[in-house]
Amino acid sequence: MTLKTFMSAMVLAISSLALSAQNTALQVTTDKPEGIYRNGENVIFNIQVLENGKPAPGEKFSYELWTDGQKPMKNSAVSAAEPIQVKSALDKPGWTHIAVSLTDKDGKPIAKSVKRLGAMIDPESIKPGADEPKDFDAFWKEQRETLNKVPVKAILDDAGVIEKDGVKYRCYDVKIDCASVAPVSGYLTIPEGAKPGSLKAVVYYHGAGVRSSDKQMNPNAIVLDVNAHGILNGQPREFYQYLNRTNLSGYQFRNAEDRYKFYFREMFLRVMRALDYMKNRPEWNGKDLIAYGSSQGGAQALAAAGLDPQVTLCVACVPALSDHGGLLAGRESGWPRLIRLDKDGKPDNAKIAETSGYYDSANFAKRIKAETCMSAGFIDTVCVPTSVYAAYNSLPAGTKKIMYNMPAMGHVGNNPPGQKRLQEVLSAK
Repeated sequence: MTLKTFMSAMVLAISSLALSAQNTALQVTTDKPEGIYRNGENVIFNIQVLENGKPAPGEKFSYELWTDGQKPMKNSAVSAAEPIQVKSALDKPGWTHIAVSLTDKDGKPIAKSVKRLGAMIDPESIKPGADEPKDFDAFWKEQRETLNKVPVKAILDDAGVIEKDGVKYRCYDVKIDCASVAPVSGYLTIPEGAKPGSLKAVVYYHGAGVRSSDKQMNPNAIVLDVNAHGILNGQPREFYQYLNRTNLSGYQFRNAEDRYKFYFREMFLRVMRALDYMKNRPEWNGKDLIAYGSSQGGAQALAAAGLDPQVTLCVACVPALSDHGGLLAGRESGWPRLIRLDKDGKPDNAKIAETSGYYDSANFAKRIKAETCMSAGFIDTVCVPTSVYAAYNSLPAGTKKIMYNMPAMGHVGNNPPGQKRLQEVLSAK
């Protein structure tokens, strides 16, 4: 399926930008509600101050306008009966977004009044900013062979029985052996009484941060929710806060100068091993294998589908680890922004730049055979929409795919079409 815009998101985009503060509200819209423009075409942001739902002339506001590769343009204005127009344009595929705020009598922005909106210019033409390593496949084949040397064995601790919507699920806290320091760690749920070969399989991958796995259930599936770090599940909040401050602090940059020691290598080994385990479960139907995640979890879902051709559906919401070379193309890169440029516009650390190519979501996307659903937030400054589109556009020609655009949303895991496809697949006979 080709790129598709969902008007429901546009309605949300406009309505969410008209929230009032003390009866005064900012309304920010684009002349194209879907927020998609062509190269060289003016993006017109319409800004209006409303009081009790009616135009309020004479109110002061300020705004910052960002476009790819440029410093933000800052300005202030006074509202009129008609919307104030702010124009932006790019002569290449990219991204522009605006932040508008009411100001106090001294001209200082009122923080709670800030409204944001974004637009994309020719997004389907965005390509990764750096070439992939020539030995990308050889490297990951080597990792796969390393993983194959470790038998798929697991320890399952009984986590009780949960009843939901009249269905009982047997829950397990599972640890699966892996070719990494830490095992795959997560909660596994199976409908009680499931027969061999009767269920689909879903693996949920976690976003950035440090937390326990969750118990997720579906009457038609075995479900494994994997925490990102192979750590213990079900611990007090203080346990994860401590790890976040100590052992796992800054993990996203750890050993980034060495592709074999980079932190995400072992995480992606666990990504593959989680799939191995699910395919070895007797309840699996041998056909439906689903990878789902948001942000860092979205990156893991893309890696899962790119590294395992048996994945049949990939849902990646605002995926991270994409377009590490975006800066080289005059735009931002996605989280965690591994590459930084020196005064000459070249990577300040050649070894990190080299490593990044082996862990770029766009490069995994090139190898995906599964149906893929992605989402991009047009005011997302964490996994910027250009980086998401760099991965989306890397999906092979003919891949069944869909992008959910969110002009007024930031870094959120919304993906209604992806969630719909998940439920359709799980409900299908």
